[in-house]
Amino acid sequence: MYLARSDTLRSREIYADLTAARWGAGPHAWAATARPPDGTARRALDSFLELWRTHPRWGLRRGALADPAPLFRAAALPVFLTGTMAVLAPWHLMYQLAPYRADATSSVFQAIVLIPAALVAGVAGTALWRAVVYAVLTGTRVPSGIRAGAWLGAGMAAGTVLNGYGTGWAWLPVRPQVLLIPVVAGAAFGWWTTRCAHLWASTWRGRTLRPALLLGLVAAFLAMASWLLWWMASGTVWAGGFTVSAEGMARSVLEWLPSAAPAGDLSGQPGITTVLPLLQSVAFSPLSALSAAALWVVPLLAWAAGPVQGAVRWTAAPAPPSGDPVAPLRRVMLPGLVGGALACLAVAGVQAYVHTGQPAPDGRGGLYALRYAGMVLLALVVPSALAAAVASAVTGRFRLLGSLIAAQTATLLGLVAMTLLVSLDGCAGPLTVLHDSCAWRPAWRQPLFPFVFLLDNAVVLATLAAGAAAALAALLHRVRPHRSRPSGSRRAGPRRGTLVPSPRTRLLAVGLLCAAAVAASAATGAYQFHLLGLVNDLADGQRKVTQMASVPDRPVSPGTRLDQVHAWYHLGGYDALELIVSYTGQLTEVVREAKDARPALSWDRLDERLRPVCTRWSGAERLEVVWFRVPDSGAQADWHAMAVRAGRGGRLCAQALDARDRPRLLTALRDLIAAGRCASSVNARIDTMLRDGGLRGTIRPPVKGARAICDRAVDGLPTPAGR
Repeated sequence: MYLARSDTLRSREIYADLTAARWGAGPHAWAATARPPDGTARRALDSFLELWRTHPRWGLRRGALADPAPLFRAAALPVFLTGTMAVLAPWHLMYQLAPYRADATSSVFQAIVLIPAALVAGVAGTALWRAVVYAVLTGTRVPSGIRAGAWLGAGMAAGTVLNGYGTGWAWLPVRPQVLLIPVVAGAAFGWWTTRCAHLWASTWRGRTLRPALLLGLVAAFLAMASWLLWWMASGTVWAGGFTVSAEGMARSVLEWLPSAAPAGDLSGQPGITTVLPLLQSVAFSPLSALSAAALWVVPLLAWAAGPVQGAVRWTAAPAPPSGDPVAPLRRVMLPGLVGGALACLAVAGVQAYVHTGQPAPDGRGGLYALRYAGMVLLALVVPSALAAAVASAVTGRFRLLGSLIAAQTATLLGLVAMTLLVSLDGCAGPLTVLHDSCAWRPAWRQPLFPFVFLLDNAVVLATLAAGAAAALAALLHRVRPHRSRPSGSRRAGPRRGTLVPSPRTRLLAVGLLCAAAVAASAATGAYQFHLLGLVNDLADGQRKVTQMASVPDRPVSPGTRLDQVHAWYHLGGYDALELIVSYTGQLTEVVREAKDARPALSWDRLDERLRPVCTRWSGAERLEVVWFRVPDSGAQADWHAMAVRAGRGGRLCAQALDARDRPRLLTALRDLIAAGRCASSVNARIDTMLRDGGLRGTIRPPVKGARAICDRAVDGLPTPAGR
């Protein structure tokens, strides 16, 4: 925070100098001189100390009066600090939210991630746009944005280490090489942002660049939000050493794609513990498809407009011509269309090949459906990668944007073919895979076809392939520079006989393509948000993670178990138990008041007294997840029964008060009373364990008799007899 404040103050002082000079201040005001430091070590120390000063050096101030370029440069320090903030902020916000919404799903986490994503796009994105526009107006070299983006990614990696999520108490995670991924992602973010800004500055015809800037920042915001969600939800977990067992993934796939085939075939498949979990993590984010669409739709709109002929309206001064003009749109679209045709043929070929090994209807899930989905994904990605490679070789400086447009165009056409073939599965005999009869079955509603999984991964992998192809083409161009012909020998315009669409037709076709991509991506994201909801089934989520990772319930010695129970109780468990005791006392007071009232309490009076108590009880179910599980299995079973009965009884109580339903209200009260008894059972069990181990018992004396017996007969829990 202090470094960011100091950098802001130094920049403000330079801006104040420029304003004073513009208003007529004499140059003698900046005539102060300072002796330059001697020695390398001294200069390095001064450079480090300058980061902490609130005033810029005199040399920098005088230089800015002659050339204000430093004000338009994306400096490393603020970009680095922005990246650090982007990773630190979401977890701090989640910690603030956890006491109130511990059952929040990734939808809530995604909403929280939008805040730092907007700040990164606004701060780093605007800085890169300013640097590009300044270079265009002054005729200097347009920055690539890779170095500034790498500093942004380095800040994210540093924030991950400082945050400790995925690393525990260690300084570095188990897999420290994973920390290079944010650096690469940040460099890609900077590269795309500068190229998009340069393209819009070359094609924009409006009076101001602000609409183009806003459009570019929206796309950068979506991409950054999707990246941050993946990194903090999955990337940091992999960096921390999380592994998936083959048996656990096999069971997970059979739940996802049910089949009568044995699970043994699945556990031995290559990539079941590496590739498949990564692909599932990509499909986890509802913004994956929409952010990938924004990365190619925004530059395609600028490319379709074509370069500006004549004066530029958004600047008073004539902009110098770019050294690398915008390539014709056909160089971008033709590889994409050809790649799309190849993708359509490849998907049809996969259908025909899989049909040759079609099993019985009850065995078309599991390994069969997983292989089918994997082959369809390859049929979509490989043609897209080829289209990206061709486009990156013929689009010059804008090769990153050209490869993205070509790859995603091919992917979009392949996805259309996939959707039609799967929706009409069974209508063409040689292409039948999942069904035997002909009917219209939407692909996104078929239980054995992971439509959303394939769509998200296809567009994300196409984006990655386009970035890799553009980076390779840029590297080859740097190693072996292209020998351009003299300007007079170049053929102006299209070749003779080439069909050239009018600008209106070109914009209409591009607009329809972009609208289709954005609509499909937005619909997919909305569907994923709907599935996630706002409230999480915590027990089901814990079960799935435990199943995938095959986390064993390792036996521990009695002494270790005693230490665990002691720590659970004295470091937070006591407070949770006391909270339940207070809720029980409040409920007992209201029930006695209603029982002894003469005449009987009206529904309005009962609602006034009882509803706040029921609301507190419904929130008690979160106590199970805001603190560790009880180390003792019996006490944990009672604690879980308390949480289930408290949440169910609290909600049912509120519903009964709304409907003024006496039988339902009595059922809710029985649940709440049973929840209090389960908490008393936990306290009594912990007291017994502590005393048997030679330690002091619980602070609150345990309850005896029937009031300390927990009825676990909820959602499949064992009954007290099995205790």
